Amino acid sequence: MQNSIKPTWLVFPIICFALQGNSLLAQEDPTKASGPSVNPLFKQFTAEESHGFMQNFVLNDALGTGRASIWFGTNAAQVLPTAVVPNRQAARELKSEVMPQIGTVTATTSLGEMSLEQFIYHPQSVAQGFIVVHKGRIVFEQYPGMREADAHVLASAAKVTASLLVDVLIEEGKIDEHKTMADYVPALAGSVWAPIKVIDVIDMSTGLDTIDGPEHFANPDSVIARMLRAEIGEPYKGKVETMLGVMKEAKPVSEPGEYFTYSSTATQALALLAEAASGQTWAEAFDQRIWSKMGVEGPFQVHLTPEGIAMAHGLLSMRLRDLARFGMLYTPSWKKIAAEQIVTPEILERTRVPYRSREFYRAGPSGKKFMERLGDDSVLTGGRQWDAVWDDGDFFKAGFNTQGIYVSPARDLVIAYFSVEPTQQIQKYLRPLVTSGLFE
Repeated sequence: MQNSIKPTWLVFPIICFALQGNSLLAQEDPTKASGPSVNPLFKQFTAEESHGFMQNFVLNDALGTGRASIWFGTNAAQVLPTAVVPNRQAARELKSEVMPQIGTVTATTSLGEMSLEQFIYHPQSVAQGFIVVHKGRIVFEQYPGMREADAHVLASAAKVTASLLVDVLIEEGKIDEHKTMADYVPALAGSVWAPIKVIDVIDMSTGLDTIDGPEHFANPDSVIARMLRAEIGEPYKGKVETMLGVMKEAKPVSEPGEYFTYSSTATQALALLAEAASGQTWAEAFDQRIWSKMGVEGPFQVHLTPEGIAMAHGLLSMRLRDLARFGMLYTPSWKKIAAEQIVTPEILERTRVPYRSREFYRAGPSGKKFMERLGDDSVLTGGRQWDAVWDDGDFFKAGFNTQGIYVSPARDLVIAYFSVEPTQQIQKYLRPLVTSGLFE
């Protein structure tokens, strides 16, 4: 039985100031940044610039790579309705024991062969923050393009927060992943979503034409492009749609469960599922079951559609260290950052040993692209909203414009990063770093 927690919500349609509670922010210099900023894109924003971004925000500001996109990355709460989930416990400190050799690990990207540290500070990498936590200690941390205390949009790295909440609800007996969406979500009754099993939504195998990708974002008539516009109140053909209305217009193109098709609409279906099963808003449910039990440093910003639905597929914001703490929930070091075990052995097993096969991952349009970005064709499969799961039980989730979180339970290792680079080049460093022998 869950503890009853009285929620504290601050929701503002234009600008949102987060209460810090027990945050370490009060003890920090808010202007702190590690290392030299070598990219002119990262120069400080003027008041005139910030006001302009607030007044003229459009979807392309979230999807682009220029100054407006960099500003949006750490200021989404100033242009989107936002539920602020406070940090309810004192922050559990992550001690620092720097391993300089981490920065010397090399990989080859479009910028050539160079070390991780060289890449992070290369002007064309547009990296903003990178952290490695091993056995509960920070062993590498750099902030070339943001401040340590900044909350940053997770983009699609947020999707695994949605899957974990559903997994916790499964453990509570509130969801059976082999039942259909219609069994839980009245709003989807009678739609193409109704007969799809929960497990096929969790594993992004809905069989619907709701695929993500640059070409689909660029097509104004695609389901994903229309949904993104609806979520921030931009019109499609002169009319402002709703997220749910667009989702219901998806069309079947294959059998559910046939193959992996990356889809943000599937994540939004999980958000609706979590609300229906818990009887709470998504932010309240996540707070009660996950965030309130973690010793995080800052608040969790849950950005909302005009109708008040959490955009769990990507428009959530938190600090980089807190993203690393989220990853630690899946490792033996969870005790160092949480009051109780959130990721149970059963949840961890479902994540590390997915229901899906190699063939499932490679048959669809998404798996091969993900392996190309990683520079690694040894990926076993994907599942529980994670982009890649390996035979060694590691798993990884990327986000648009190069956000990411990598978890290795066996090595007690978490890597997390923020950026504003569209080609995901930094992924090429992940497996070489993890398998370098530094963490055995």
